[in-house]
Amino acid sequence: MIEVPNHELYALVDVSNQDLEDTVFDLDSLLREQFAEQFGVAEGTAFISGDGVSKPTGITVGSGLGTFGSVSTSTAGSPNTIAGDDIIGCVYALKEAYVAGASWLMNRTTVRTIRQLVDGQSQYLWQPAFGDGIRTGSPSTIMGHPYREATDLPAAPGSTDDIIALFGDFRRAYGISDRLSLSVVRDDLTQAASGNVRFLARRRVGGQVLIAEACCKLVVAA
Repeated sequence: MIEVPNHELYALVDVSNQDLEDTVFDLDSLLREQFAEQFGVAEGTAFISGDGVSKPTGITVGSGLGTFGSVSTSTAGSPNTIAGDDIIGCVYALKEAYVAGASWLMNRTTVRTIRQLVDGQSQYLWQPAFGDGIRTGSPSTIMGHPYREATDLPAAPGSTDDIIALFGDFRRAYGISDRLSLSVVRDDLTQAASGNVRFLARRRVGGQVLIAEACCKLVVAA
């Protein structure tokens, strides 16, 4: 059995009654939107690089933990560069059992770098072999596998030992425990003497690596 600890995101904001009364838009709804956005930013960072202390353990941090196997590592061939061979090597470094459901996770800048790769004749590699081809529309795959953008991963070319891309079956590699959706409580009493209304927001979520071998990371070489 694998236990995924849950962690709480918490925030409070005091708003004056005058602001609530005089604002021309729905300030209550705006606060809820801001809570959701900021909690989402914090979660995204934690899912990638969280240290597990009062937050989820990120997939790049917890990859070697546990007894579920070790994450395969494909290393970029030259410092501060990424080549077509690195992409191919990362795909084939992943165990075959996980390839069918595999996808890419990388920074948007890394996607741009891959799309700009050219061969010796200055022809883009981002054609049918690496996706749907730039001639037929915006490619949505790399080496036949879909990709998703993660702003919290280092961008290529990166620095030594940076993990600039992940490839794997993330549904099996990483587990997210979503215990409590955004809960916002409006407290009209606690700060009443000060003429304020207090808004308290909570969110409970956990995350950690479940099957490490289901994911391969592309690391910048020394």
